[in-house]
Amino acid sequence: MIHVSEKKRKTLLIFSSVCILLLFCLLLAKFFRLQVLEHERWERRAEAQHFFLVKEPFRRGTFFENTSLKKGEQPLAFSIEVPLYHLYADPKSIPEEQKKEIRENILRLLCPQIKEATKMAGELRKKSRSRRLISWLSEEQKALFSSWWFPYAKKYHLPSNALFFVADFKRFHPMGHLLGQVIHTIQEKRDEATGKALPTGGLELSLNSYLEGAVGWRRLMRSPHNSLETGEVLVAPIHGADVELTISPVIQAILEEELEKGVKLNQAKGGIAIMVEPKTGHVLALAQYPFFFPDTYQDYFNTPELAEHSKMKAIIDTVEPGSPMKAFTVACAFKANRERKENNLIPVVDPLEKIATSCGSFPGRSKRISDVHKHSFLNLYMGVQHSSNIYMATIAGRVSRIMGDEWYRHQLSLFGFGEKTGIELVGECPGLLPHPGKLNAHKKLEWSKATPYSLAMGYNIQVTGAQMVRGYSAIANKGVLPTLTLVRKITRVDENGESQILVDHTGEEWSQNFPRVLDQDDALELVRALKFVTKPGGTATRADINGYTEAGKTGTTMKLVGGRYSEHAHFASFVGFAPAMNPAFVLYVGLDEPLVGYIPGRGTNHQGGTCAAPIFREVGRRTLEFLGVPMDDPFGFPPQDPRSDQKKADWYKENLALTKLCEQWNR
Repeated sequence: MIHVSEKKRKTLLIFSSVCILLLFCLLLAKFFRLQVLEHERWERRAEAQHFFLVKEPFRRGTFFENTSLKKGEQPLAFSIEVPLYHLYADPKSIPEEQKKEIRENILRLLCPQIKEATKMAGELRKKSRSRRLISWLSEEQKALFSSWWFPYAKKYHLPSNALFFVADFKRFHPMGHLLGQVIHTIQEKRDEATGKALPTGGLELSLNSYLEGAVGWRRLMRSPHNSLETGEVLVAPIHGADVELTISPVIQAILEEELEKGVKLNQAKGGIAIMVEPKTGHVLALAQYPFFFPDTYQDYFNTPELAEHSKMKAIIDTVEPGSPMKAFTVACAFKANRERKENNLIPVVDPLEKIATSCGSFPGRSKRISDVHKHSFLNLYMGVQHSSNIYMATIAGRVSRIMGDEWYRHQLSLFGFGEKTGIELVGECPGLLPHPGKLNAHKKLEWSKATPYSLAMGYNIQVTGAQMVRGYSAIANKGVLPTLTLVRKITRVDENGESQILVDHTGEEWSQNFPRVLDQDDALELVRALKFVTKPGGTATRADINGYTEAGKTGTTMKLVGGRYSEHAHFASFVGFAPAMNPAFVLYVGLDEPLVGYIPGRGTNHQGGTCAAPIFREVGRRTLEFLGVPMDDPFGFPPQDPRSDQKKADWYKENLALTKLCEQWNR
């Protein structure tokens, strides 16, 4: 019996050992599966319980001034990590019974805006690990809130990071409304999915792909003893590229100041102005009044009458330009002359030819063309100086009849009319240059028998301020048409601290492909004609910049109101450049609906020579002084000025001779 019992005991012992070994093997297998095969799965679950990710913001690119005009880099719009914070919540870490009391204390301590306060209760109820409650809190507000929160969290055994702050970059505009419509801004609220900014317009929108970066990720621990302001950066943010503009803030300030003064003085609805360096196409200044203040962008977009001031009208709105088109009428005549000379044919027009200008009847026009000042005979220089509609219609009729309508239209298109300038702003309008044989929206021909005569004096064509200043830049640039740009360079600094140039609009490579649209000699002859405009007898004596030469043209057009031209709504303009033979700038100024009427001591207020030309003069004078451009007409001052010597002044002899000849022809 004892022997049998011993045998059973051994059997039981062996069986028990095997069972224990099997159980141990099962535990080892389970351990291996959990720790090795399923390690990543359980690690993720553990991290989800103890860690979570928050976005690490990137710095949006900065806009800098034109560094070629001044030493140093003045930021015009930038983002900086200032002591401003967003308050976030981890709703899953907060018991339901605590949420009402927490919300009441947030309202009491931080006094959020009504929208944020209303939204907060909903954010705290969401099943989420990260919800933004309040934006853009100061360092003082953060400290005040923290002094209440941390003791409260400790008292109720809540994770101290159930409510936490995230520092962020905020957009600053140190110069207020300066360049408001050009640069614009970004919305305070970002895209929830990407963390990227939402531009409101301007260069912020058109260059967004360069300016924006990519958010990084920071891992934070969920613990009652862990402060959420620290954490490991898992993915570093990529900062946006910086943009150096062609704009000079000094010239921009001059332009905005003088434009505002001009609009108010002439009681106009508004005004636009754009200044370009003709050799490079660099926009030195681009202004509009009334101004747009980027920091209060919401006020503009929430108010229809203010929204109009947020768009850049110099590239969006089109007008019938009027007399500034006469320069291109002359240019087309010169081009026709040159083409016919190459084929041994007589020219279309001789600049010295005595042309009858007393009759304003032209084929296809039921209404006669008239001039402000009647003349019986004029030559080309007189026609430009006195802005004769009849003279320009006469030579345009010759060009159209001899060279053909298609040829005439093509030559105008070469100066950029009817197409976008390519400037880096969204929403640019190409304008309208009629096509021979093409029907318009009303099923009528765009180009009729009378069209060449209308085009000659700037009607039946729609252009933007940017197109007009570009066209005159070709004249100032001796026949070479520049491409307009607001950008000198775009540069990005990589993670190694090295700069990479993404866009470069400087140097010869930028300008070497500009097309020639007018022979150099013809361009210089056209400049000679335009110089008469600001001299005695011309339509823009108020545009004369003392001590300098200038060339340009006035414009006064009636606006279409209700399908008819209005006698009470005009668009007045002046476009010109200085110094005349080696221009530092080309400037276009346009005033929308200046006060109509005669003002003693000033003249007919709504005409371009009265209201727009003085703005050109003051902006030109101050800009040339700022740039340090030496005087090229040191005796060209008013007679009462001690520096004046009219007989030595530029263009005095030429203008005197032209005046005498004009008097002889028109006695």
